Amino acid sequence: MDGIQSSDASSNRIDMIDTRATGADADPHGVLIRKAVKTYGSGKSSCNVLQGLDMSVKRGTIYGLLGASGCGKTTLLSCVVGSRGLNSGEILVLGHEPGSVHSGVPGPNVGYMPQELALYGNFTIKETLFFFGGIYKLKAAFINSQCEFLSKLLDLPPCDRYVKTLSGGQQRRVSFAVALFHEPELLILDEPTVGVDPILRHSIWNHLVRQSVEHGRTVIVTTHYIEEARQAHTVGMMRSGRLLVEDSPEKLLRTFQLSSLEDVFVQFCIRADGRHSIGQVSSTGSNAVICDSTESIASQTLSRETNVNTENPLNVSETIQPVKDDCVSSKAGLCQSFNYKNILPCPHRLSVLIRKNYLMSFRNIGLFLLTFLMPIFQSAVSNITLGNEPTDLRMAIINDELDPGLGRVCTNATDCEYSMLSCRYLRYINDKIIQVPYENISDAIEAGRRGHVWGVVHFGRNFTEEFEMRDWAIGLENVIDRRINVHMDTSNQQVAVFIQKWLVEAYDGFVKDFSKVCGHNPEAGGMPLTFLDPVYGRKDTPFTEFMAPGLMISIIYSAALLLTAATMVAEKEQGLLDRSLVAGVQMHEILFSNLLSQFTSMVGQTVLTFLGVLLIFNVPCYGNVAIAMLVVVLQGVVSMSFGLLIAVVCDNMNGVISLTTANFLLVFIMGGILWPIEGLPFDLRGVAYCLPSTSAIEALRSVMTRGWGLEKAAVYGGVLMSLVWIFGLLALCICVLRYRQNST
Repeated sequence: MDGIQSSDASSNRIDMIDTRATGADADPHGVLIRKAVKTYGSGKSSCNVLQGLDMSVKRGTIYGLLGASGCGKTTLLSCVVGSRGLNSGEILVLGHEPGSVHSGVPGPNVGYMPQELALYGNFTIKETLFFFGGIYKLKAAFINSQCEFLSKLLDLPPCDRYVKTLSGGQQRRVSFAVALFHEPELLILDEPTVGVDPILRHSIWNHLVRQSVEHGRTVIVTTHYIEEARQAHTVGMMRSGRLLVEDSPEKLLRTFQLSSLEDVFVQFCIRADGRHSIGQVSSTGSNAVICDSTESIASQTLSRETNVNTENPLNVSETIQPVKDDCVSSKAGLCQSFNYKNILPCPHRLSVLIRKNYLMSFRNIGLFLLTFLMPIFQSAVSNITLGNEPTDLRMAIINDELDPGLGRVCTNATDCEYSMLSCRYLRYINDKIIQVPYENISDAIEAGRRGHVWGVVHFGRNFTEEFEMRDWAIGLENVIDRRINVHMDTSNQQVAVFIQKWLVEAYDGFVKDFSKVCGHNPEAGGMPLTFLDPVYGRKDTPFTEFMAPGLMISIIYSAALLLTAATMVAEKEQGLLDRSLVAGVQMHEILFSNLLSQFTSMVGQTVLTFLGVLLIFNVPCYGNVAIAMLVVVLQGVVSMSFGLLIAVVCDNMNGVISLTTANFLLVFIMGGILWPIEGLPFDLRGVAYCLPSTSAIEALRSVMTRGWGLEKAAVYGGVLMSLVWIFGLLALCICVLRYRQNST
């Protein structure tokens, strides 16, 4: 290439191209399209983007494709490179159908520059070329030489500059360099000179001309600068999904006796607008309407007015005869006969994609820190804010026993004295309850209604006397209804439960201690219910220990799900995904590379989360920590698999956010994080256990709080359920991917 010494493989490829192009049986067409129809949508909302389009691009020529925005140029090019398939019609690219085994399209035989920038901003120019060079399996020496050559040709900044630091015009030139550098047989450039100064634009066109003339490369260029298309060997003027005309610029100018191609194009558009009504039904016979405001001029009329045969502008037979391939498909490069090798990723491309993913992660410092620090931050916040006992709970105390005038005041007596026992009981109440004295019951209840206190504890005037009578079993029929009366605010169930628990514990402690100092059996006055050492856990197991397993899984699950889905959809929105696919990368290779890259990040997140929960917050793990981590890691893989499925289904971040939020609410509200599964209605329990995380949460809880291992059904059941979800989601992901590729 213009003095650059390419690798042997590249030279051999050029020699092979020239031999095939000049052979007796060689197809003279670089691109050949017959009766191409492409429709988006279905039914009444369908839209014909291409309408029986015919197009012929000879090998070794430059073809300028002209047309207004929305006329179908980009869709047509995406069909040529194999990103989309036609609804009907035929395409041959370099003698093969796009996507067939020997076509090299998508792949190394095509260089594609999309309208979008489609570059990784955190890569340098050199790293960008090495990334695509790795996909094409090019040698480092060749890439370095091309980098030097293209830098001079396109006036690029130094190759160690990051793409995101370049101006818009410089970024467009880097994108152009990516399309050129591997010396493809076919160049497809969508608006390559937008934002480029006239001098550099002239240099680019001179280079394209040399590529076509000296190396026999075929070039298809779309441009808004219609006049620069004069340097093309052939121009096709496109409108409303059809070619108005396809001929050399010189012949078109002579025919219309005009001085500019732009004037010629305007003339064709005016005549087309005058002959056809807006929104006319497509000639294909479907209910789809034309997407543009006008339809193209009838081919017979154009033939008479321009002496160009537009009814059959290719001057070939009705049916294209493709070169025989081992496997041919017109649907986005998919082979109709299934082969397990199609599922297995190419190790070389997979390693290149994984390296790219790691570089993108490490270069984005904010995302990198968020990836690893957010899980431990979330676990810290969860352990600090959730599951702890409430404090500073105000309770109104009404003690009618108090009467200073009669000498009935509270004392600190600790002996066996039946005097002011209400005060003695109040000393046993947990310090987390703040006792607020009130004069009468009506004021205390009003304070409760206003939210000033959580409840009211009321002692009757003769509480001590009645307690003594009860203690000696005297006249029980007279005191059976005379107790400590409690009015509770139960609007907050958790607070109410704690208050009730502490009041009962206080009474039990008061009775036992008073019985002991009076020489009675301390257990005689207590409740006949004794809680001995628990089978698992502790007598006062904090609620934090119950929630910790579910919170750990939810943190890892949500982080892995969102990162996996968002990373792929972001590349899709920026056009990076399509550019990689046109370069020959398979979609399942992208899926596997993201899965493997995110897996290592997720393992790191899991380790940090366990360190925070076990060491910093002292949540015990009575079982094997390795088994506990296995359960969490498998849940991370489940979430990544679901993230890949979301990325395949969604085309924008709004869809990702909606689906991840809906999934999180469904999975974890019913999954037993904050409330036991046994609290669900019986019919919903089966549904809950079919969710991806329910069994895993139970398994992790069994390991951490019970010390169980994989021999227990609750533990290995959670592991097996995670594996079922992993393989099921990946299989569904591949099925959806194949369906979407066939339907594009």
